Amino acid sequence: MREPGRCCDPLVMPLPRIPMTTPVPLPESCPEPLSVSELVGELCGLLEGRYPKVWVQGEVSNFTEHKASGHWYFTLKDDEAQIRAVMFRGSNLRCRFTPQNGMAVVACARVSVYEARGEMQLQVLRLEKAGLGTTAQRKRELIEQLQKRGYFAAERKRPLPPYPRRVALVTSVYGAAVRDMLELFSQRWPLTELIVRHSTVQGDGAAQELAEALTELNQLHRSGHLPLDVIILARGGGSSEDLSAFDTLEVAEAIYQSQVPIVSAVGHEIDVTIADLVADERAETPSAAVMRVVPHRSEKLRELEDLAQRLHQAITDRMKSCTQELKRLARHPGWRQPERALRQLEQRLDELSDRLPAAMKRQLQQARQHCDHLAARLEALSPWRVLQRGYSLTVTADGQILRHAQQLQPGQTVRTWLAQGAFTSTVMDVQADAVPLSLAAKGETTPGQKGETDPASPAASSPEKPSSPQTSIANPPVHSQEEP
Repeated sequence: MREPGRCCDPLVMPLPRIPMTTPVPLPESCPEPLSVSELVGELCGLLEGRYPKVWVQGEVSNFTEHKASGHWYFTLKDDEAQIRAVMFRGSNLRCRFTPQNGMAVVACARVSVYEARGEMQLQVLRLEKAGLGTTAQRKRELIEQLQKRGYFAAERKRPLPPYPRRVALVTSVYGAAVRDMLELFSQRWPLTELIVRHSTVQGDGAAQELAEALTELNQLHRSGHLPLDVIILARGGGSSEDLSAFDTLEVAEAIYQSQVPIVSAVGHEIDVTIADLVADERAETPSAAVMRVVPHRSEKLRELEDLAQRLHQAITDRMKSCTQELKRLARHPGWRQPERALRQLEQRLDELSDRLPAAMKRQLQQARQHCDHLAARLEALSPWRVLQRGYSLTVTADGQILRHAQQLQPGQTVRTWLAQGAFTSTVMDVQADAVPLSLAAKGETTPGQKGETDPASPAASSPEKPSSPQTSIANPPVHSQEEP
């Protein structure tokens, strides 16, 4: 049967149909025909007799493990052919590893025919690793190459618009995936305009067609003739060989250069292609891609209803609050008798105006008294007042205030301030235990003799050496002062 739209298919004339109830006469020389089961049985016997045990090297694909029986089912393939294989549980329990898709193995097997489908298969008895298969090796090398170029970088992946207006589907129009997506779009978000761009998704030339479809859609988008919000690259499930077109450099380049965000939805959830890695977002299945691209209208309607209800409640609460405030203001005397309230405010203003000058005068007097009190205390604590009582302030050449005679050395130069004037003197002798005459007459000791700090010492000459200038020591509550 010719597919719709395929006008280049060759014309095939149908053979006349023979009713099944009409027996077909056989020629006299024709041998007795075999039934299908007899033919398959003979083929099985021939193959098992010809290949009772054979070693086969190939790449594992489509590996599955039956959960109930524990049998392994997979395909052995190379670049030109493939064959189904089964490894029963009794044999795979002795296997030291679990095969993975893309793994190169060497299998010891018997060639047989699966009679239910008439398919040749391998009954694997033993399995050994042989490295990585050719297809898997090429895929891994391409992944490493694209990863170095930054094709998988997370920072280049673009977010999807929340409500896309136009979405393009790149897939086969003859597959079940496009029908499922169209139906799901109509159920979830019928406002989105859909553009279906047909492309073969498996076989020779599929990769080139997919890349051309993506490039064409981007050209229409850039020119403004067909603005797009999202492109979905989709294909239904299949074997790893069926999905090989999505593991090519051509498709990866087209996805990477696309100016429109692309969602890759290839195969089943367990299938991960290079197109999935390069795309802006990956969906497990074509149906999952639709659910990622558009929201469900029922959910949005519920959200709108919830927002409308919240808005109505907020407006109602606000109106109630304003009504209560208006009622409160209506009960206020200022609203009922505004002239009376205004006269009361004017009277209050006059009273405050009369009291303001007296209050300001009183505040100023209190502030002035407080300032005078602080000035008197500051004057009493002034170091110059201490000097006026007959004390002096002596410092070393580096500005250190002298408190003990032990700080001095003979021949050292010091500077002394009096109440009026200052002078410089040279230390001739240091007497750490000397007592002023006035204190000695009273029998008192100096603070230095008690181990305390001498706050000040009167400017008097030493009793032992009256001819030499006496160095005085003081401890006023200030730092060293400069000479006026």
